[in-house]
Amino acid sequence: MYARVNTIFGRKDMIDAGVSALEESDRTAVEATGGNHGLTTLVDRAGGVIVAVSYWDEPARSLQATLTRAREGAVTAVGGDLVVETYEVAGVERMSTPAPGAVVRMVRVQIEPARIVEGLAFLHGRVLPRVRIAAGYCGAELLIDRRLGSGVFATTWATEVDATQADSILDRLRDEAGGRTGVRFPRTETYALVHSTAPVG
Repeated sequence: MYARVNTIFGRKDMIDAGVSALEESDRTAVEATGGNHGLTTLVDRAGGVIVAVSYWDEPARSLQATLTRAREGAVTAVGGDLVVETYEVAGVERMSTPAPGAVVRMVRVQIEPARIVEGLAFLHGRVLPRVRIAAGYCGAELLIDRRLGSGVFATTWATEVDATQADSILDRLRDEAGGRTGVRFPRTETYALVHSTAPVG
């Protein structure tokens, strides 16, 4: 399965209009398209950013003209610019169904391309088990571009307090990751969950 990550950088005063456009038109178009496995919408109102992650059995299915028009409508509604990334879904799990407003930490991942297998093993074997037992954990997904070594490790938390407490887990693993496995975590983005029909691992 593959994930298309659409990030819209828009005007803060138009963010809600952009979210509405995504939920009212883009979601309908996406979920009605063959090969789709769901859509997650996230928002950072303070930063003026919307993220829509759609899931596909083949990347090319996300390029249909109707979907392109729907995305363009959302970008226009928020007065912004669109950045698109495509990843392989390397792992996904849902421990509980998060409510709208749940906190999503999107940790950007960079793995040395020659050490992809080793790096993914570290994320699956060391990082995920540590965050899984933290209070308020709802689920996680790991997205990766094996050619470039770039990816996203996204975790969902019931509250901001839960997410903040879990941040320390990743902080403790940063030095270990870089030295032993070639994994780096360049930055972390925080969003509120709007709505998700993401697949369950």
